[in-house]
Amino acid sequence: MSTLRYILGNWDTLGPQVETHVVIVVLAMAVAGVSGLALGIAASRWARFAAVVLAVTSTILTVPSFALFGLLSIWVGLGSPPVVVGLILYALLPVTRNTRAGIASVSPAVTEAARGMGMSPLQVLLRVELPLASPVILAGLRQATVMIVAIATVGATVGANDLGQPIIAAVGRSTGGLDRVLAGVIPVALIGIAADLVLGGLQRGLARGRGGVAVAAT
Repeated sequence: MSTLRYILGNWDTLGPQVETHVVIVVLAMAVAGVSGLALGIAASRWARFAAVVLAVTSTILTVPSFALFGLLSIWVGLGSPPVVVGLILYALLPVTRNTRAGIASVSPAVTEAARGMGMSPLQVLLRVELPLASPVILAGLRQATVMIVAIATVGATVGANDLGQPIIAAVGRSTGGLDRVLAGVIPVALIGIAADLVLGGLQRGLARGRGGVAVAAT
């Protein structure tokens, strides 16, 4: 109850931090989603490109967030910008990898049937491959979103006014530290759970509709 009282009593500060946290995640996922989709499509067409892009994005994911945000802050300044850029880089691997895997999982017989119906390569991609691959692609988006919701808290170390701020403020405090930490952790957890539930529902809906697309294509 003390944590709830602390959150309600400090909502004038925590409210903007929740809003900033959500905006950072939405911006990062919007850019990473489009970029990762494009990279994944290219990777599904060229094996050498796939090896390079997956190696690079995997390596980025091993860089500690504190170090990456700190390095980016030298180039783009303090505050939210280095955090958004860093989160985009972290989210690329799941989206790119799942896009490539989803397109690769489409049966060659289905794509051949689509070509036999007179579809161009772009039409096959947009009307057959991407719809059939969409549940796998969305799984990558879901994984990336939940991941960066948590990582975004580290952005407070470079000046982002997000939910990492109350956690950092608790460091070194002998009293009230737990309430401050939980005031940051609980909203982050709720945001992550909400995002996972929404994207999970979309993923299940797309999976149910996948069979109809396959039948229509054949």
